[in-house]
Amino acid sequence: MKLFIKTTFCSLLLCAFSTSAQFQQTELLQGLDLQFRVQLNKAKVPGGAYAVVRGNQIIATGSYGVRAMGKPEKIDANTVFRLASVSKTFTGGISVLAAQQGKVNLDLPLINYVPEFKLKTAAATRQIKVDQVLSQSTGLMPHAYENLLEAKQTPEQILPKFQELAPGCKPGTCYSYQNIVFALLDQVLSRGTGKTYEELLPERIFKPLQMSTASVGYAPFLATENKAMPHKRGGKGWRPVKIDPNFYWVNPAAGVNASVNDMAKYLIAMLGHKPGVFSAEALTQLQQPMVRLRGKPRWPVWQQFKQVSNWYGRGWRVIQYDENRLFYHGGVVDGFRPYIAYSPEQDIGLVLLTNAEADITGHLAKWFWQQVLSS
Repeated sequence: MKLFIKTTFCSLLLCAFSTSAQFQQTELLQGLDLQFRVQLNKAKVPGGAYAVVRGNQIIATGSYGVRAMGKPEKIDANTVFRLASVSKTFTGGISVLAAQQGKVNLDLPLINYVPEFKLKTAAATRQIKVDQVLSQSTGLMPHAYENLLEAKQTPEQILPKFQELAPGCKPGTCYSYQNIVFALLDQVLSRGTGKTYEELLPERIFKPLQMSTASVGYAPFLATENKAMPHKRGGKGWRPVKIDPNFYWVNPAAGVNASVNDMAKYLIAMLGHKPGVFSAEALTQLQQPMVRLRGKPRWPVWQQFKQVSNWYGRGWRVIQYDENRLFYHGGVVDGFRPYIAYSPEQDIGLVLLTNAEADITGHLAKWFWQQVLSS
């Protein structure tokens, strides 16, 4: 398979790290590009792209391979991928912005906004607050009824099933990852603001950040000309598959589409360099760890720190290490595997997008943060 790589580096005068930095920019970016090519070629992944930001600048982008196996069109930095569960970070952001405007109260019970949501008892139903949905701490069984979504049942068909459930722990005290319940934030936002999720994201995030290729939903992705197509592993390696609409039925959980150029602009905002879109106050709320996960991060890089813990925040995963934090999220959906992460203290961020389900993004992220955070 041929490799198609395009990497851009900003001016050393503009982007040079301080002399106290623990890593060197040139070596980091050259190493990432090499790892990117080697890992994707080794796994025979059809295509992928990445971007790195430092401060308020995009310091590198790279692309590899083709949009669809058997087709000649190459991936570039503007090729749109499905973001899968990375979409949850946008839901966290728009929810915080709506709360700051007084349109949504994250401390209210979910049922105040979604009266159709019912658990086994009325008391159990009222226990779950909007913020606990956002922070994956409802206490419900993990991935509740997701199998029905995969079986092509709609959220409207699935929602009555929740009357059979009750939280297994006090909401807000334990981690319990959800997609269908998380997607109810669509109704919270629409009933609080008067606008749909599909209207809010472009208005409050995409357009202000000039994320020109970003979109929400199945139809906009189909209408995008420069898009990556999904691939799944078969008996003879990766094969192209149809774009499945079912996880687009839960847009706040998995329905955002974007390119690495768009996601780089988003990372710059997350690092605090677009205060007109995400103020310092908004980022403080968005970056708050909400519920602690069991166990510690396993990558070797974390062993050098005295205190390390895993958390889920408002749509973001969080690793706290000593006095620092790494915010990240990954995802897998029907032939795509994305990853995004940033470190406020290091003022650097990374996004990786691939059009196959191989865990290449995990290997690359592990290598990248090892270089950035190692002493």
